Amino acid sequence: MVQQYFNTKYIVFEFKNYNEQITQKEIYTTEKYLYEKALRRVAVIISRRGADENALTAARGSLRETGKLILCLSDKDIMDLIDIKDKNEQSTGNFFEAMLDDLLIHLEK
Repeated sequence: MVQQYFNTKYIVFEFKNYNEQITQKEIYTTEKYLYEKALRRVAVIISRRGADENALTAARGSLRETGKLILCLSDKDIMDLIDIKDKNEQSTGNFFEAMLDDLLIHLEK
């Protein structure tokens, strides 16, 4: 799905072991690693506490303005994914599809 919709072949994963939520600074830093010509337009940032509201706004802005997708996951999201996998409730792909749908539906102008 990501490959088809975002014309990407690679996904950048970044792990932040911060005590606090990540900020827009981390979003902008990660955005610099994403290049359309290198088929690298998607990133996943995994952090202990997730992203603050300014970081989420920056991620939406990156998607809207440059077409670069940056998803922010917290430890809780990772635990939810493990539970989904253990219980075989749904595919983990559905988790990400729901996250992406929510992001795209609420994307501002």
